[in-house]
Amino acid sequence: MEIIWSKKSQYNFDNIQNYLEQFWSPHIAQKFIKDVLRIITLLQNNPMLGKYDTKLKCRSIIISKNITLYYELTDNHIELISFYNNRQKPINFI
Repeated sequence: MEIIWSKKSQYNFDNIQNYLEQFWSPHIAQKFIKDVLRIITLLQNNPMLGKYDTKLKCRSIIISKNITLYYELTDNHIELISFYNNRQKPINFI
């Protein structure tokens, strides 16, 4: 399946990566990137892997204990909606 990054998901991904590089370390940022790529590969092989959220009407999968990826399925592609920092206030909409 084809993976499509929304503008919001790309923006969130870049922000998280920059934050990790600046305040943690480049090694931690690289681990985050590898984790995201691993999850995306898993989703390409099994798009139903994430948990369906009836309130948000999309699927979610945990990247790390602090980051969740929200995505949507269509017939021929997976759209990455947003990366979300779980330490923020609860999400109401994407």
